[in-house]
Amino acid sequence: MYKSITIIAITLLAIFSYTLLDEDGGRKEAVSNTKQWYQHEVTALQSSVDNLCKALATHQSLSQIQTAFKEARLQYKALEVVTAHFNPYTEKFINGPNIPEVEADEKEVVIDAQGFQVLEELIFPALETEDEPQALEQAKQLRANLNRLQMTAEILQATDAQLFDAMRLELLRITSLGISGFDSPIAQHSIPEAAAALKGITTIWHFYVPSLQLINPSLTNYTSTLLEDAQQLLRKEKDFNSFDRLDFTTRYLNRLSVNLKLAREALKIPYDNLPYFLDPAASNAFAKDAYNPAFFAPDQTLQATPAQVALGKQLFQDPILSQDKDRSCATCHQPSKAFTDGQTLPLALHGEKAQMRNTPTILNAALQPFLFYDQRVAYLEDQVHAVVHNKAEMNGSLEKAVTVIQQRPDYPELFNKAFNIEAAKISPREVQSAIAAYVRSQVKLNSPFDAYMRGDTAAIDNAARRGYNLFMGKAKCGTCHFTPLFSGVTPPFFRKADAEIIGVPTAPHTTQIDPDQGKFNLYDIPQQRFAFKTPTLRNIAVTAPYMHNGAFSSLEEVMEFYNNGGGAGMGIAIEGQTLQKDALHLSQQEQQDVISFMRTLTDTTQITH
Repeated sequence: MYKSITIIAITLLAIFSYTLLDEDGGRKEAVSNTKQWYQHEVTALQSSVDNLCKALATHQSLSQIQTAFKEARLQYKALEVVTAHFNPYTEKFINGPNIPEVEADEKEVVIDAQGFQVLEELIFPALETEDEPQALEQAKQLRANLNRLQMTAEILQATDAQLFDAMRLELLRITSLGISGFDSPIAQHSIPEAAAALKGITTIWHFYVPSLQLINPSLTNYTSTLLEDAQQLLRKEKDFNSFDRLDFTTRYLNRLSVNLKLAREALKIPYDNLPYFLDPAASNAFAKDAYNPAFFAPDQTLQATPAQVALGKQLFQDPILSQDKDRSCATCHQPSKAFTDGQTLPLALHGEKAQMRNTPTILNAALQPFLFYDQRVAYLEDQVHAVVHNKAEMNGSLEKAVTVIQQRPDYPELFNKAFNIEAAKISPREVQSAIAAYVRSQVKLNSPFDAYMRGDTAAIDNAARRGYNLFMGKAKCGTCHFTPLFSGVTPPFFRKADAEIIGVPTAPHTTQIDPDQGKFNLYDIPQQRFAFKTPTLRNIAVTAPYMHNGAFSSLEEVMEFYNNGGGAGMGIAIEGQTLQKDALHLSQQEQQDVISFMRTLTDTTQITH
């Protein structure tokens, strides 16, 4: 009898437990525990920065100052998972890039960089006597910004969904920025800092472990083991350059991302219906179809139809949009050349003098928030308008083209299928939308490298593996061309697209800078003189020549340029170069390995001629 009562009691307890799980996953304490932990960590960070201020104010030894700096940023990295997600504006002044910001509509106002990265460049490799006052002032400003962080920590309102998003995005931040040295370019303390960032994720994860153990103990234990093993490996790693980032990413970071997705779904934590660039339900950032090409469209909720894409393709290839009906989009963006033209600079209409800038590929153009080398438009629709009306490119008129389109026997039916409108209602808007839909259909993220990151270990060879590790480490390529898109669109939020000043010459082995001043031509902002968008490196092997002016005809020339420290490293007098001017000291073999890796980024499948 007692045995029967016991069995009934256990059964009722199990039913009661799962009833609670159905309601809130049994995780009532996870969010509140996270808030308490975060408040404690912010206080600890304040104390660490106080120590740094003291070390600077009392003129302690360089070793003591550098140690205090490293300890403070390790403390910050442990809470980055929450800070970067819930306080991105404040985070920019705590650990943002050491680059001043200027807005086009307020170009007289320069927002100076603040925080750890500014301090790092003052303190490492040595703190010069004349820089001591600035270093102390920066440390004090950092401490003041932490007061603001403390206030936001006290009123933090988080949900389970937000915390799981934060953990997964922090994994991507480690993958793309952390282990590349993006925010530790001088001290090269990125590997221990990545361990600290994983420690922060682990802390939040453990708040959910009791609930998840009741549902899926094997997943729970495996994830906990991965987190601990990953941190242990990072703590043992002593050399920044030799660290195997590719293995670490595939063996730990990608698997952890998958496991957090599975854990979230096991806990019945829902996804919302908001549009995202990176699908929060994707297994990881390298997964197939993880990115939403419509995210950077004027209307994120509208998905292009096959009829709209087909119409856009026909318009793309039709010279009807140009003034003399002798040039189409495909004249310069040729499918057989990965949507480039293979020319250093394209000719203007009627064979007149060459245009100023090299023809970029349209492949993956949808995956960026700003377009053209000078980032002058945000939407593909606006880019269509700009190109059609540019006197050197097409010298056309969308309004006039529409009049001709309405009279053509083939187009009215195509527009009706695509937009459900009669011929008389066709407007420039539909023309722009159709071509933009076609360009958004040209997302190619299924290269050999992508196959490798999805589990096909035979997809790339050893040279490419070495090349990726160099790309993300010693060669510093990954600090501007961010994995996994390998463009200047910054993970993990992908809201910002970098423009860099690298000092491109008129030709290889010259010290004459190209006269095109980039973004400065648009906004007349001195800090943007010679600044150009950081383009994607996907399909780089089939889209020569390179740079905004087509100055380099081979990847070997590109690697030599960067290995020498860009324009400034070559002796070009350029102010404000954002690329480090110090030589990388890459051997010829190392340069070839990086090129081998870049060749694995080629995906031109299903491109019709």
